[in-house]
Amino acid sequence: MHDLDLTATTGPSQLTAIVVGHCARKLPRPVEDVAARIGAGTIKGPQMVVSDDGAFLLVKPEPKAWLGGGEEWHLLGAQIAEQARGQKAAAVTVLVEGTQAKVAALAEGCLLGDYRFDTLRSGEAAKRARLTVRIPGFAREVAAGVAIAKAQNLARELSDLPGNLLNPVTFAARALKEMRGAGARVRVIAGTTRLRRAGFPGLAQVGMAGSAEPQLVEIRYVPVRVKRGSDHLAIVGKGITFDSGGISLKPGDKMWEMKGDMSGAAATLAAMTRIVREKPDFPVSAFLCLAENMPDSKAQRPGDIYRARNGKTIHVDNTDAEGRLVLADVLTYAAETGATHIVDLATLTGACIVALGEHVAGALGRHDDWTRSVREAGLAVGEEIWPLPLHGEYRKLLDHPHADINNTGGRWGGAITAGIFLSEFVPETTRWVHLDIAGPAMATGGWRCYAKGFTGFGTRTLIELARTFGTR
Repeated sequence: MHDLDLTATTGPSQLTAIVVGHCARKLPRPVEDVAARIGAGTIKGPQMVVSDDGAFLLVKPEPKAWLGGGEEWHLLGAQIAEQARGQKAAAVTVLVEGTQAKVAALAEGCLLGDYRFDTLRSGEAAKRARLTVRIPGFAREVAAGVAIAKAQNLARELSDLPGNLLNPVTFAARALKEMRGAGARVRVIAGTTRLRRAGFPGLAQVGMAGSAEPQLVEIRYVPVRVKRGSDHLAIVGKGITFDSGGISLKPGDKMWEMKGDMSGAAATLAAMTRIVREKPDFPVSAFLCLAENMPDSKAQRPGDIYRARNGKTIHVDNTDAEGRLVLADVLTYAAETGATHIVDLATLTGACIVALGEHVAGALGRHDDWTRSVREAGLAVGEEIWPLPLHGEYRKLLDHPHADINNTGGRWGGAITAGIFLSEFVPETTRWVHLDIAGPAMATGGWRCYAKGFTGFGTRTLIELARTFGTR
């Protein structure tokens, strides 16, 4: 699964990769000729050239209007790793130079592109040779790229794991393991009884019919010295380890993808493994809302009404609109614990995919400046986020005669009404953004530098957001 070693040291290689336009070194004549043609645009990379001086792979970053945040360099790194494996090379040395080269993104792309979820395969499919990629002279950039890609690949691994192996209990245990020694305090509230007592009825409602009991994982980082009046960032991730829809059962076609309905929590945990280790000078909290949504005699029913943490009553119109139920109380709690700025990530609605397609996440927030900051963090690292309106007129679509709010808003504008629902559980003075990552997190057919499987979308955005949070 993690079969690639990335280093900035020199050493033996069976293949040399030349980044055309970003390498001024003297090359063998046949290699220079092909590089010149790629540079002029008469042929496209990648191109293999074998000469008396060895085997050379010629590649060139290809900017596109829709690629930002170094994404063309991610693609380039993935291409180098793929071509090296195609040539059965044990090691490849990448020659790249110049201030315009985005070497950290290239390093990320090598690891992101080479990731394969193959731990459950057998026979030859489980045997994958190790590949070493050398990028000499760029120790800092390589280290930075490795750190980010390892975090994102953790999110991908968690999302790719099947529900019989990753359930709320095993996810919580994995979170404890990943955060061990990082410098944060981790608390787990386990089981429906404890969750109800602690004031998280939504998580208990959704998870009470699951094969494993629901869990709330709270990760809290506080710097040694906190400035008076310091802002506090909180991240909340939806973690439905399998979503059958509950009593409102989903169609069977591609229901297997619902093992990835915990991608928001996966990205949250993965980002925190990096954020905490970078020791920001402001408090950061993260919350993983973990449950299975299953049909059972103990399951919540359409028509059930319960009282949320903030006192509002919720009518359960559809048990397959469960993500907003597990998030609602935790958003309230995050604000209670002092968070001044909150971002939640959730594979929340198919409606967002209808609106924005599979490759763009939706953002809904009450304060434009915070929504803009979150979106800019995503764009800076190649993750596209597009704002949708919290259109106040649509609040009436969530009205119900027997409860304060209904958990669905009807057929139209589903991503917006889901955001409006969540906004009811965040104080108006708290800056909050909801990211609906249903499309790009679950682009399981293979996309850009990602092989078939889940993408870990949002991990890079959260890490970048935390890096820029203290400099606003």
